[in-house]
Amino acid sequence: MRRTLLPGAMALCLAACSGGDDQAAESYAGAAAEIAPAAPVELAMEAADTDAGDDGASQTPVQPANTIAYAYFYGLELPSDRVADVRSRHEAACVEAGPRVCQLLGSETQSFGDDRSSATLRLRATPAWLTGFRAGLEADADAAGGRIAQSRTDAEDLSRSLTDTEARLRALETLRDRLQQLLATRSGPLEQLLQTERELARVQGELDATRSALTVLRDRVSMSQLTITYQSETRFASNSVFSPVGNAFSNSLRVFMATLGGLIYLVAGLLPLLLILGPVGWLVFRWVRIRRDRRAPKAP
Repeated sequence: MRRTLLPGAMALCLAACSGGDDQAAESYAGAAAEIAPAAPVELAMEAADTDAGDDGASQTPVQPANTIAYAYFYGLELPSDRVADVRSRHEAACVEAGPRVCQLLGSETQSFGDDRSSATLRLRATPAWLTGFRAGLEADADAAGGRIAQSRTDAEDLSRSLTDTEARLRALETLRDRLQQLLATRSGPLEQLLQTERELARVQGELDATRSALTVLRDRVSMSQLTITYQSETRFASNSVFSPVGNAFSNSLRVFMATLGGLIYLVAGLLPLLLILGPVGWLVFRWVRIRRDRRAPKAP
């Protein structure tokens, strides 16, 4: 690939160094028109490698001290009547901190009857704020009569992604600057100028997309994610000898209503059959009786 791009790079340097040689400008425009559609990304990488060779110390990327993105997961078991209250207080603490410190990503609450409820809270915040917030989760759970049932921390090293994205960004910026300089200082055939403008527009689009990707990576490093799930406590049955009797009394109404509901389903399922088969059966019975009466001998 370097052998393929070497003529283009040599023509680019010749066009940049010459002051008024139109023939060199046309030669560079022809080389750029030939190389850019075939290998735009390779040309950008070649330009970045050339600049790094000229001044390696100044082009060395400076990575931030922290390149690890953290994600925290907590599961809280609380009384069913305190699930919504605890989630609301945690959400209010994030909103009160401000969007620069804590950002709310999602909040959800579900209720299943009077004794079962669950909620989920997802947010993104700075490591300093999350350190204090995570330290207070256990106290909040204890104050609500619950506990922290589970916790997990996930870490992802983004140093390589940051380095590659920054290198690509510098290469695209170098290629964009050279294309802009070519359009501003050189003249040539209209077709070559239009092709250079199209290449410049394509490079500018890739440059904007790369900047957005780099911003997302830096945000993941500067702010960590936190996901909290709130579940109602699981109530275990008592080990007392009278517990079967108590459970039977407490569940008797539920069993009665379940049986009644099954009977209603049975009647609802058989009713259409009775409406259709009832008249048909009566007609068949009537026809059989008439036939039997006709065949029977008459009494003298």
